[in-house]
Amino acid sequence: MGLPYFVRPRHQASNLPGRVAPFIVFLITLSFLTDLVVNVDIPDATPVLLDSLLVAVAVALVLVPLVAPVFVGILSARILRRRPRSGMAVGIGAMLVYVLVFPFVPGVVHLGETVGASILFNGLIVLAACALTALGIGSLVSWAARTALSELAALGALATRALPLLLLLVLFAFFARPLWEVTSAMSALRLLLVVLFFIALGLLFAIPVTRRELTGLEKGPRGPSSGPALSGIERFNLSVVMVLAQGVQIGIVALLVTVFLIVLGVLAFSPHVLTVWLGGPPETVRLLGLEMPISVALLKTAIFLSCVSSLNFLVSLTTGSAYRTAFYEPMLEDARTALLKRAAYRAAGDEASGDRGPGTGGTYGTGGSQPPERT
Repeated sequence: MGLPYFVRPRHQASNLPGRVAPFIVFLITLSFLTDLVVNVDIPDATPVLLDSLLVAVAVALVLVPLVAPVFVGILSARILRRRPRSGMAVGIGAMLVYVLVFPFVPGVVHLGETVGASILFNGLIVLAACALTALGIGSLVSWAARTALSELAALGALATRALPLLLLLVLFAFFARPLWEVTSAMSALRLLLVVLFFIALGLLFAIPVTRRELTGLEKGPRGPSSGPALSGIERFNLSVVMVLAQGVQIGIVALLVTVFLIVLGVLAFSPHVLTVWLGGPPETVRLLGLEMPISVALLKTAIFLSCVSSLNFLVSLTTGSAYRTAFYEPMLEDARTALLKRAAYRAAGDEASGDRGPGTGGTYGTGGSQPPERT
């Protein structure tokens, strides 16, 4: 559930090779597919049908290295969860392949020019992955990936409930010439800074609201099943999970708005209109050496407006009753479930240690009969 700090400290570093194995499989898949895509150069074509086909192929080739490694990593994690006894052997084997075998594979992209540099670099990555997994970062990342996939499964709800109202706010600005003049003049760095600025604004709003909601949740009716009070690190972990869950939803909404505006812009704006608005022929996006039917100005404008609509969606998550019921309340319900599971986990540990007192053994208690991976 993305809550590694709910687990007792002495169990947090257990079975590291098996827990790191899905990430190593993800890296191997990503390196292979990225190398294949980097070496592809699609030539321009003249027939309209062939051009459209090549554009679709170029988009697919770019999406595969971004999506396929995530699916492979999650699939390997699920297989290892069902066969936990094989986790140690699979993890050690994956590490040895990545560090000692993978650098010798011809054509694979390496950091350095020599095999020795690649072995050293891959070894440092494995050590960093083990350290981050022991600290709980790996659990948060894998939970975020699974959450993103589950949100994609509920894409219809996001598209039908959130998208129409958000688009009403940005459509008038989308057809305003001054906005295009501003966004087209932005460099890639300046646009990135604008995106980071909106992310910072979102965090400034989401963090206090999340802390207030969790405080109310924790101070609610506390019975025998509620368990001991949360420690500072546990409360921080739960807050991070809530903020990340909102971030996943907002990221999907931003992607939907961007894609919608790009499609609308391709259909609505002719090259002549953009030439008049921008003071010259619009620069087009190139992908794998192929010229795409999308102008750079259109892409920048769509990204900018998606940031505006995403911030509005974030505010509506807690202030609008319809949004709150559909998107925010399920996250609070997950938090309640996590607290109940934590209480059962602590109770099992107290029984195993022969002490049923609520505060014995410090904040984390003692003992533990349930595997931490189940929490």
